[in-house]
Amino acid sequence: MDFFASQDLARRNTRKLVGLLILTVITIILAVYGLSLALLGGLSSKSKVVTEFTADKFLSAENGLLVLGIASAVIAVVFFGSLIKISELRQGGAVVADMLGGRRLMPNTTDLTERRILNIVEEMSLASGVPVPPVYVMEDEPGINAFAAGHTIDDCVIGVNRGTLETLNREELQGVIAHEFSHILNGDMRMSLRMIGLLHGIQGLALIGTYMMRIASRMSSGRSSRDKGNGFAMAFVAFGAGLFAIGSIGLFFAKLIKASVSRQREYLADASAVQFTRMPEGIAGALKVIGASQHSSKVGAPDAEAISHMFFANMNGSSLQSFFATHPPLVPRIQRIESQFAGEFGDYLKSRKRRTVAEEQTAEEQQHKKNMSLAKKFGFGFGQMGMETSGFAAASGPISADTGFQTSAQAIIANVGTPNDEDVTYSQILRGHVSEGFMNDCRDVFSARCIVFASLLDQEQETRNRQLGLIHQREKEATLKETLRQANQLQSMPAKYRLAIFEILQGTLVGLSPEQLQFFQETLNSLIVSDKEIDLFEFFLLNHLVVHLRRHLGLNRRSKITRETLGGLEEQVELILSIVARQGHANESEAATAFGESLKQFGQFQRPLQFTGGSWSFKRLSDAITELSQTSFNARKQLLTAVATAILHDQIITHTEAELFRAIAESLDCPVPPIIATV
Repeated sequence: MDFFASQDLARRNTRKLVGLLILTVITIILAVYGLSLALLGGLSSKSKVVTEFTADKFLSAENGLLVLGIASAVIAVVFFGSLIKISELRQGGAVVADMLGGRRLMPNTTDLTERRILNIVEEMSLASGVPVPPVYVMEDEPGINAFAAGHTIDDCVIGVNRGTLETLNREELQGVIAHEFSHILNGDMRMSLRMIGLLHGIQGLALIGTYMMRIASRMSSGRSSRDKGNGFAMAFVAFGAGLFAIGSIGLFFAKLIKASVSRQREYLADASAVQFTRMPEGIAGALKVIGASQHSSKVGAPDAEAISHMFFANMNGSSLQSFFATHPPLVPRIQRIESQFAGEFGDYLKSRKRRTVAEEQTAEEQQHKKNMSLAKKFGFGFGQMGMETSGFAAASGPISADTGFQTSAQAIIANVGTPNDEDVTYSQILRGHVSEGFMNDCRDVFSARCIVFASLLDQEQETRNRQLGLIHQREKEATLKETLRQANQLQSMPAKYRLAIFEILQGTLVGLSPEQLQFFQETLNSLIVSDKEIDLFEFFLLNHLVVHLRRHLGLNRRSKITRETLGGLEEQVELILSIVARQGHANESEAATAFGESLKQFGQFQRPLQFTGGSWSFKRLSDAITELSQTSFNARKQLLTAVATAILHDQIITHTEAELFRAIAESLDCPVPPIIATV
């Protein structure tokens, strides 16, 4: 599915969810009102309970205050119940993982089982252009299951049961992770978290009813049956029981809503996973193992029911069709991938070769060698730290220079948010061309900070010495030495590696505390100021890095969509397109022509857009990105198509242009798979 269409579909589904919730609340209000009339009638005259509760009485205008009071009370319970849960989930996926008892896997772990899942997540991240998300494992869960949770790619996490790590082979595990990444890319996570918050409020009525029955039973236990107050206590019990029943009906509808929204998204995620990996046997195999496993896909955590719709498979372990099932049955899911599957799970286990983790590592090394043999197709040379590339990532993934330059702005946009198997292979090759020592440094929080500092060091010696002095003053001797060491490593690394490296660094630096992040950001700002200038690509890297980390820790509010179109943002669009056109064309006239070509992607603006020559400042560009991030995804698609058109004007894609496009897109929350330059 088109990435931008998926985001808009997720927004529409959220609106439908809110609409269904409103209808449910209205139904609950009417039910509570009817219950109140019945009990009030019973208290006024026990013999007239039935006669008092009539349609005329129900619709009587005299009861306006009663209706208003009940409606206010129900709305308050649902609203504050939802608000509390939404507030709990404000910081994103890490809260969900903690709720389930998850333990975060450290990026620099040496445990082979943990290293395998982290390698897979890293590969998927590099292939899709998503910052590497933290991975959590639920240690006490022998079932085979997983989930992706978060509001955006900035605060998402991947969670897996211990049984998933220990039971599945690499191909099956890759299929599961690809499925979860499709939820990340399709915007399902955000909708799923909102669903948890919105539906949680409905549970409040059932809880209140339970408490009322307990209180009333204690009141009545201290009174004799002839005590007049006992009638009130019984009415209190009855009202509590009625609220519990009504709340249970609300939960009935809540589960129905959750199931209906979730099931079709699972089919889509399965299909996307197959497209991502081109290995249908991977995800199909994982589903077959679940069907044959003793523990199935069960999750025993007490709070698992609240996020049942977010798991890879049914958390109750059932493989049968159910009215309230959040997932389709296993057999239909498998048959959509392998039409010939007859439903015999045991047959798969008999033919499936179970490898040890050590054997899996050997197989991974063999795959790496195979990928190296494909490197020429992607234009990779074999330098010490990097490679020379030629070719371009079109809609079908990276292609070699041998096929010629065949792409368009539409082909580039079609690649946004829709990675495939060649992108995964590319990411594996890229990782293979970076030394394992440097990769390990990227996964260590201390070294990762120093790599970022090193990337900002100026080539001019006087400025460089001033920056090193700042690092020594603020961060002390150990950080200075490590920064110098990383600067030496970065010298031999091509600039085209920077975006991929920063995506790995982001996944590591989420381990910073809010206080550490603030200090880190202040050091970065000091280095930027001392340099007295910052190049365009450094701006996008650092802006994206810092914003991502601040969002992950809940320090920055996520951009809300406040505009459906680019109307009124002429100055911001002018700035971005002028910068891109000027970056890729040395001749001012050619840059202006490329700018003009890019404008053909838009309709009418409130005023004509003018080429500004590409001059910019840190604040102007940062403010422009912030405002453009508040537009709908359809508007962002228009903007990115125009950016791609400007880049393609001269039919040459430089390394800087390729990575600049990715950096702009990712700053707008539109992840892009690797793009390979043509020169």
